[in-house]
Amino acid sequence: MTPLEFIEKLRHELEEINQKITKHPFILDAIQGKLSIEKIRLFIEQQHYVALNDAKALAIMYSRSDFPDNEFFLRLLVSHQKALERLNKIIHHFNIDVNKIKPISKAISYTHFLFHLAFFGSIQEQVIAIIINFPIFIESINKLGKALREKYQFSEVSFFEEAKWDKELEFLALKILEKHDFQTPSVKNAARLIQEYELEYWDCLYS
Repeated sequence: MTPLEFIEKLRHELEEINQKITKHPFILDAIQGKLSIEKIRLFIEQQHYVALNDAKALAIMYSRSDFPDNEFFLRLLVSHQKALERLNKIIHHFNIDVNKIKPISKAISYTHFLFHLAFFGSIQEQVIAIIINFPIFIESINKLGKALREKYQFSEVSFFEEAKWDKELEFLALKILEKHDFQTPSVKNAARLIQEYELEYWDCLYS
């Protein structure tokens, strides 16, 4: 099985949970204009914690990888830095004091798992988890941003709407996976777990 075939098979196996994320009640309520401003604010607060720590986890992954594989993580770091800049704009829009944000354990378990992969995971576990998870998260926040602009008349939605999945990353990922044994239980578990943590994030914010 080629790396591409493996990834497509994984995505098919995780389709049910991925659908639960991209069609989550949190997002559907926003699309209908029924999501409370308090929940939107909660998303921004928890995402600030998650995004800051995700960047550090990606930096660790970069530090553990070698050229040319490290380009995969470098690109992610650069795009993540831009995302943090956009997130900072909406934090100011809400007048949020980041020093007073109280992380919620179930909302931040995702980023702690990413740290676990950064420190202890193999490069194939890291790469698979990222290319399975990141496109789904980006699809979700794109939907959320559209809703915030159209239903809530938010003027600052760049964090949501300008997030894009770089398809070139998938090509780089395939090049990395060709060098490693990727058909292992630990790789499949990494992909499944990161999506379960992602769903837990949205469930927590909604409840």
